[in-house]
Amino acid sequence: MLLLLSGCNTIKVSYNNAQELTYWWLDGYVNFGAGQKPLVKAELSALHEWHRFNEIPAYIALLDHMQRKVQHDTTSDQICEVAEKVRMRFRVLNLQLEPMVENIAPTLSGEQLAHMEKRFQRNNRKWRAEWLEGSDEAREAHRLKLAIKRAEMLYGRLNQQQREILRHNIRHSVFDPETSYAEKLRRQQDAIGTLSKIIGRQLDPADSKLAIVAYFQRLENGNDDAYRRYLKRMTSDACHGFTRLHNATSAAQRKHAADRLAAYIKDLESLKSSAQIR
Repeated sequence: MLLLLSGCNTIKVSYNNAQELTYWWLDGYVNFGAGQKPLVKAELSALHEWHRFNEIPAYIALLDHMQRKVQHDTTSDQICEVAEKVRMRFRVLNLQLEPMVENIAPTLSGEQLAHMEKRFQRNNRKWRAEWLEGSDEAREAHRLKLAIKRAEMLYGRLNQQQREILRHNIRHSVFDPETSYAEKLRRQQDAIGTLSKIIGRQLDPADSKLAIVAYFQRLENGNDDAYRRYLKRMTSDACHGFTRLHNATSAAQRKHAADRLAAYIKDLESLKSSAQIR
């Protein structure tokens, strides 16, 4: 996500305001009551401090590794190795989120779950419009536009040959919007179902904790072997596609990428220092 930020200063501003921004994002889904607000904000504050002290150093190490490698040709195995390191950071974050959800979930109401379902439905309509509706040509153009935008944030301006590599990657991708949409719906239903059992007191505290742990495991890996195989193919496909693009970049573009990563590292170092001072 750091690589998708439009400017380096955005990292510091966004991170320092992450607690408040995350609260309002969550509130858009749940519509917290006045009595829940202090609990949610306290949980987010604790999460933010933990993340600042524990995860920022890990992000710096990962970006430093990428910054040293980005000026050389790469292989799909090396790209997948970085992808696995990123996934590991999400696993660590999920472990920290589990007790937070365990504390907040029992305070929710049926009305708040209904509010969450409506928000899911609104998001789903937007997702279908972007990824499932319209002609094949229009969907390909949409994906290509996003791919170019993301790549140029790292490498700077792409030439026509590099844009054609991205087009080739998209046309030969194993990405299936129907499969991805079905998993999106499953995760939403899983979230609602898990929370419903907790707020309906169908589970005792020990079982609620286990249910939350199981939910996060399904969130990461899906709930069936077919989707796990699809996810594995998607990851391999993405690694190969990124490798093709990176190995076609110029020395100037790789320097641009190295400079961008170095700027991210500098901002994260500043955030880490501010945590140590406090």
